[in-house]
Amino acid sequence: MTTSGPHARSPRLWRWSIGVAVAVVLLGAWWLALDRFAARIGLEAESTLRELPRNEDTRRQSD
Repeated sequence: MTTSGPHARSPRLWRWSIGVAVAVVLLGAWWLALDRFAARIGLEAESTLRELPRNEDTRRQSD
């Protein structure tokens, strides 16, 4: 009889750890893409907004 050396990780645990790592990378990429998209929309919306008129501009001028 031969004795086996130290046991390596089970194949199931190895596959699960790789799957979790891939899922984390994909979620990170999704978050970055979503963040950039939201920032782009925010900048475009900010550039289209007008400033509120000042108080003097909204008062009627008296003769």
